[in-house]
Amino acid sequence: MQRFYLHLNYLHDFIADPGGCEYPDLQTARSEALQGTRDLAADCLRSGEEFKLLSVRVCNVDGDMLDEVFVQEALEGIIPVSAVPSAQMVANI
Repeated sequence: MQRFYLHLNYLHDFIADPGGCEYPDLQTARSEALQGTRDLAADCLRSGEEFKLLSVRVCNVDGDMLDEVFVQEALEGIIPVSAVPSAQMVANI
């Protein structure tokens, strides 16, 4: 098992995962990031809050970013892609 950190990258904020979690591999950590993004989106929909998450960065113990799961990818097929800002749109902000 390896320790991975799932950091939340918001529009105007960054929340670091303080303790991380152990997963057997990067693919499992990535799957957790996808599901976590969906869970956060569902919580915002239920509460009526604005959903400002851009991505979840999957990092190793040394802080190296191994992967990044964007909201658009996580919600693809659930919410129309045109309703969710893409990484390119965010880069232009």
